Amino acid sequence: MKVVISGYIGKKITGIGRNLICLLDNASSDTEYVIYTNEDMKDEFVFRNPHVTVKTYPVSKMSSMKNLLWTTFKFPGVVKKEKADKALIPNFTLLLFKHVPTVVIIHDLIEFNVKDKFSPKKMFYRTKIADPLMVKRSDKIITVSENSKRDLIKFLNAPEKKITVVYNGVDQEKFHRMDAAKAEGILQAKGWPTDFILYAGTIDHPGKNAIAVVKAFEELKKTGKYDGQCVLAGMPGSGFEFVKEYIDKSEYKDQIVITGFVSDEELVALYSKCATFVFVSLYEGFGIPPLEALSCGAKVVVSSTSSLPEVVGDIGITVDPSNQDAITETVYESLQKNADAEYQKKVKEHLKNYDWKNLSNQFETVLIC
Repeated sequence: MKVVISGYIGKKITGIGRNLICLLDNASSDTEYVIYTNEDMKDEFVFRNPHVTVKTYPVSKMSSMKNLLWTTFKFPGVVKKEKADKALIPNFTLLLFKHVPTVVIIHDLIEFNVKDKFSPKKMFYRTKIADPLMVKRSDKIITVSENSKRDLIKFLNAPEKKITVVYNGVDQEKFHRMDAAKAEGILQAKGWPTDFILYAGTIDHPGKNAIAVVKAFEELKKTGKYDGQCVLAGMPGSGFEFVKEYIDKSEYKDQIVITGFVSDEELVALYSKCATFVFVSLYEGFGIPPLEALSCGAKVVVSSTSSLPEVVGDIGITVDPSNQDAITETVYESLQKNADAEYQKKVKEHLKNYDWKNLSNQFETVLIC
C-alpha cells in the first residue's frame, strides 16, 4: 500500500511534527510512505525507516497562506499523480477535494475551548469552515486523547465510529534523565540557572497560561518558600507581549528567564535539572511536555482539565488552572515531593502506555484497514 502525506507542519518541528515523524519512523509494515514537505523544511524530516520517502514542494514553511493553498488545491493532484492508495493530512487544512480515502489527524479543538485563542477571522475559519470540513469529508479521524475524541463528538458531531484514539508518545532514548554535571554544563553555557521552576512550551496568553507559572513563582519568592529562579522555555506565541510586559514589571524580573527556542539537548537538560515542571494550560488536546518531563525524571504539576490528567495519570499533581492560589500551593507541594526510586518506578510503568512502536502499530492499523 502507498500512503501520500501532506507534510506542512508549521515553521518549526513542534508537537504535530514530532508526532508525525515518530509514527512514521516506528512503522513496521511494508507500507510505502511519501511525504511532501516544504523545500526549506526537508532537512528537518530525517527518517530511519527505509519505507519513508521525503519530497518537496516549492513553498516556504514561513508562508501559512501559501501552504494552505498548496494543501487545498495542489496536494489532491499530487496524491492522484503518485497513484496513492490513501492520503494522510496531519494538520488543519481545507479538505475540499480528495481522490482517495483520506485520513486526518486532529490533535485538539482548542478554538472551541479557549475563547479568543486566535484572531476573530482565524476563529471563524477554524470553527465554521476547516474543522467541520475535515470531519465531514475525511474517511477516518485519528486523535490523540479520549478528551479530544469527546470534543470532536461534542462540537462537530463527528461519528464515534470514525474516530480512533492514538496517543502521542515519548522517545525515551532521547528524553531521559541527563547526567547532572552534563546538564549543569549545558545550562551554565547558556547563562541559565541550575535551580529553577520550569515551564516549557509555546509562551502565549491566555491559552498556555504561562503567566500563572510566573505568578506562582513570585508568590513563593515573596513568602520565602523558594530560593531558585523561574525558566520559561519556548517560542513566543499569541499574546506573548502580555506575558513579557508582566515579567518586565515584576520585582523578580532578573530571576525569570525566557529562553526562546531550545534544542532537544537543552530541553532534556532543563527537564532533568528543574525543581519541578509546571504546565497549567487552559486546554490541551494531549500535552507532550509533561510526558517528556516525566521521562526525564521531573516532578510535574498539570491542569486538572482537558487531557492533562489523562496524560500524567496518578503520577503528576493536578490543579485547577483558573485558581491562582491553588496553583501556587500545588507548585509548593510539588517542590516538597520526593522523586525517589518508588516514584521513578511508577513513572517507568506509566510510560509504557506511550511507547512509539506500539502507538505506530495502532496508527498503521487505522491506515491499512
